[in-house]
Amino acid sequence: MKNTKENILDFINLKDKVSYKDLKLKFTSINESTLVRHLNSFIKIWELQKEKIWRNTFYFTKNKIEAYFNIPTWERKKVNYNPDFLRNYKPNETYFFSEKNLKKLQDSIADLPIDTDFYKTNKRFLETLLIDLSFASSYLEWNTYSYLDTEVLVKYNEVNKEKTQEETQMILNHKKAIEYMIYYKKELDFNINTFFEIHSLLWEKLLLKSDLWIIRNKIVEIWWSTYTPLDNKFRLEEEFEIFLEKLNLIKNPFEQSLFINVFIPYFQLFLDINKRTSRIMCNLPLIKHNLPVLSLIRLEKKKYIIAILTVYELNNVDLLQNIWTENYLLNLEKYKNYFN
Repeated sequence: MKNTKENILDFINLKDKVSYKDLKLKFTSINESTLVRHLNSFIKIWELQKEKIWRNTFYFTKNKIEAYFNIPTWERKKVNYNPDFLRNYKPNETYFFSEKNLKKLQDSIADLPIDTDFYKTNKRFLETLLIDLSFASSYLEWNTYSYLDTEVLVKYNEVNKEKTQEETQMILNHKKAIEYMIYYKKELDFNINTFFEIHSLLWEKLLLKSDLWIIRNKIVEIWWSTYTPLDNKFRLEEEFEIFLEKLNLIKNPFEQSLFINVFIPYFQLFLDINKRTSRIMCNLPLIKHNLPVLSLIRLEKKKYIIAILTVYELNNVDLLQNIWTENYLLNLEKYKNYFN
């Protein structure tokens, strides 16, 4: 016979969504602290998803997440920026990574020989890195350059004339931004100017100059989401200052990286090129610690979109931290050869 903990999961799995109130009524034999502990343990191993609607908390199983986002945006609940999402994060106490995934990441680099000048001295590795990151991040923006096209462009500056100028520029901008972080890693701090600098390198010839080096002062809409970011520049500045303060307190470079991945898209700090900025900037903590980077080269678009939507609309990072871990470990198998 199944134990009570498994009965909880089965009960939730039978329904589209179950409120915490209904769970308490169903499992009266379990005290409340034990019930919460069981629910949180399922969330940690990605078996359950939690959603807060007003003062109510609901739970649904992970296979319901995709179904949830298959509902048209006009039928899903409208969600505004939630300041508590950032404020409730306590550096080095709160972790977006599960304990299990963080251990996997730490174990993966335990025996890695690391040289402080590795990125600059190993040209073959640097070249591979530029191609991987430029291709993967651009691919997630619907760029149609193939990996081979990207390699030829990055290595030989040879343009595929069948592609648009915008697609070519996007690849070249990624290359410049990554090179900049690698060569100036010691000088780059986690401050507003560094984010502006990386954003401006990714922007070149793609946006108006008037939209550079500023926090946006215009309303943005995310057409494929019910999430509405802040529309007040002064509130955005205030939130970003809190973000930077917390970011600089985080000791673990993996957690720092994910923290950037979560909040830069969530803020929509710039008028455009927010996700690209987060995907490139998230590597700065890793580069500063002379660790292999995250390229997301093996990531499917749909998985990434659903993970970002989950952050936007549910303020939940489980999907994102899982694909971050999965892709980092996959990439590491390729990059480890360069460290030997």
